[in-house]
Amino acid sequence: MQAAVLEHDTLAWQALVTEEGEPFAAFVRGHVNPFQLAGDAEDAIVKAFADLSPEYASDAREIIDEAGGAVISNFWLRPVTHGDFVDFYTIANADQRRAFPVTGVRFL
Repeated sequence: MQAAVLEHDTLAWQALVTEEGEPFAAFVRGHVNPFQLAGDAEDAIVKAFADLSPEYASDAREIIDEAGGAVISNFWLRPVTHGDFVDFYTIANADQRRAFPVTGVRFL
């Protein structure tokens, strides 16, 4: 399966944390050219975690700094649900049921 690379003027970053409160991923929906995101991505990623908690933002910033910067890539996520609610998201393959394309950074 192939996905088209999309170009957006405004992107909404989302952050995910594990059950233990560790940064898991930050992403925008769709496969976007990673080079388009590179300039402002790190600040946007930290802000997405800050929207959840200042502690998550601090952890994300520390991980990004220790890694020498955020590595932005295209990947797929899939929601795992029980009933009507999404319990969590997992890294997926394009052919998995309910998988959707994202561009972002994975921390684990």
